[in-house]
Amino acid sequence: MKKTIVIFLLFIFSDKSFSQSTTFNLSGYDDTKVHYGFLLGAHSSYYRLNYSSNFSSQNYSNLHSILSDPSPGFKLGFISDFSIYYPFDLRTLLQVSFLEFKLDYLYDDSTIFSDVRAATFLEAPILIKYKSKRRQNSRMFLIAGFKPGLEIGAKNKDEAGKDILELKPFDISLEIGFGADIFFPLFKLSPEIRYSRGLINMIDKKSRNEYNLPIDKIIVHNISIFFTFEGGPK
Repeated sequence: MKKTIVIFLLFIFSDKSFSQSTTFNLSGYDDTKVHYGFLLGAHSSYYRLNYSSNFSSQNYSNLHSILSDPSPGFKLGFISDFSIYYPFDLRTLLQVSFLEFKLDYLYDDSTIFSDVRAATFLEAPILIKYKSKRRQNSRMFLIAGFKPGLEIGAKNKDEAGKDILELKPFDISLEIGFGADIFFPLFKLSPEIRYSRGLINMIDKKSRNEYNLPIDKIIVHNISIFFTFEGGPK
């Protein structure tokens, strides 16, 4: 993921890529108040967790630690972009996010139980975009907002039918990011990096299974790379 981000940054800051073009593409793009498009994205997600009082109890005396490893995934979605007042846009998205989360339960006898949770979320980010002045066929932008998400597919049993970690099916995240608008003759491409932090404790307090009890709090963190495509003026 780190190598991908470096390549991404080199791409959007490369003058030779798009800024030195002598043709002014989509010259009337900003005169249109509403634009529609679609996005493709790749991301890395992980849990940030706090232990509960049960972790230090006698029942878990053989549990050494619980660790979360980042796992990859991807997103697909649609975009509606509304010009509010230059240089601000309101962006609403509807996207499907395919995620995988992994927790490793490390025990004192050197055994490890890996809880791998595959989940599908329907997400509807609402974002404000601040865009710089256009420079030939490119401009930079900052973006921030909130992302509600509803889980529409997950498993709560392992392959043997045993209970695994149970989480809430709904989350709201704070999102911030930056990117570049690159204007081509027929469309606008916007590569973007976005960081997301959950605002809701995802651990299900009602669950009493052995994997939930030693955890008091779980917050979802996500780093995404997006490529959005939006149509030009008619």
